[in-house]
Amino acid sequence: MVSDRRTAERTILVTVVLGAMLAPLNSTMITVALPTLLGDFGRSLVWGSWIVASYLVAMAAFQPLGGSLGDRYGRRRLFLIGLMLFLVATVVAALSWSIEVLIVARTVQAVAGATAIPNGTALVRSLIVPERQGRAFGTVASALALAAGLGPPLGGVLTAALGWRWIFAANILLIAPALILGLRLPAVSSATSTGRFDLRGAALLICGLVSLVLALTVWRLPGVPLVLAPVLGLLAVGTSLALVLHTGRSPKPVLNLALFRARGFTPAATTVLLSNLTMYTLLLSLPVFLVGWGNWGDEHVGLLLAGLSLPMVFFSPLGGRLSDRSGRRLPAVMGMVLIALGTLPFLAIAPFWSWLLYLAPLVLQGIGLGLSTASVQATAIETVSLGQAGQAAGLFSTMRYLGSILGSSVMVAVLSGSTPPVENFRVLYAALLLSACGAIITAWGLPTWIRRAGDSETEP
Repeated sequence: MVSDRRTAERTILVTVVLGAMLAPLNSTMITVALPTLLGDFGRSLVWGSWIVASYLVAMAAFQPLGGSLGDRYGRRRLFLIGLMLFLVATVVAALSWSIEVLIVARTVQAVAGATAIPNGTALVRSLIVPERQGRAFGTVASALALAAGLGPPLGGVLTAALGWRWIFAANILLIAPALILGLRLPAVSSATSTGRFDLRGAALLICGLVSLVLALTVWRLPGVPLVLAPVLGLLAVGTSLALVLHTGRSPKPVLNLALFRARGFTPAATTVLLSNLTMYTLLLSLPVFLVGWGNWGDEHVGLLLAGLSLPMVFFSPLGGRLSDRSGRRLPAVMGMVLIALGTLPFLAIAPFWSWLLYLAPLVLQGIGLGLSTASVQATAIETVSLGQAGQAAGLFSTMRYLGSILGSSVMVAVLSGSTPPVENFRVLYAALLLSACGAIITAWGLPTWIRRAGDSETEP
């Protein structure tokens, strides 16, 4: 009986892991293929930013809606719907006949992922016994880091060997078994959802993020009036203010901005925003430099970028243990310092660099991200009551995506032309260094230990 239960739990965990890996894999896999696919379509780097940003905006904005729909209509059902929609969008992306179609397909991928991921997490919570849930969620987190790490080398090898369209074939290797196993999962009766979902808040969030991305990038397109960028910027500001006002009046806002008043949440959220801005912008821009100035092949670029991603897989558990023993602040500050040190050499980037000069600072950044991730995320969740943990996790995730969105938009604002000048890359990396230094300051603002409501003591 016990062995049957364990087998069922392993099936649940494998199913959820396969579905959850789709989001980080597709987020990092595309970075290496961008120069090649933009060349095939004859489009500028602005369009590459939209390919990336459309995915990130949709993922950030639709996750709360996906989780709410699962609460109402069944988590297994929404998980399977998300996987099937992801499969359809993957096929369309692979067959895209224009860059506009590719952007739409990527956006639908993100909506599908935002439907599947929160409901997969909820299935782990519902179907695995409490005493083994911590280990289960740790397995899911490791799988997410592994998928993000495998994205660049996998994308590089597939693009070089078969063409960029084949990077989407990797999704089928995850979706097919996840669907087969998911159909075997038991149906879970969701708790009755009270109140209406905050559709107005979700619409304001989407409108604000899209306006922000367009304001930072659209002026780079030829023939676009320069006045359009500030108009879109004002729209983004106005929408953001409307979202803040709406959040204060809504009983169940899509983003509970009141959480920023909790001690420790604001520095944690700001730290993840700045660190993700630094890391993701480097992942996006370095292939453009190496292909344009170094004549690197896609497969070599992908393998190099694994130097940033893969250390996170190995150092994340170490960072988690260190945060439990020494407090949340220490590993977070250590990690941000390493990220800043790893960014510093790129201020002098040059086409004649050897592969080791690129790899060493990337590894340093990867170690820093691995050491800091667990403590920063744990702080964001621990600063609020147990009843608000889900809201805190959602807002924290949105801040992470916002960092990636801002980074991809800033990259386009600084880099121009099919092969941007080397000096422009140095300016971009100087901005990323400032972002990393800001993350050091915000990480220092994290509380060392968290005293949660109802806890007598949280220090070991």
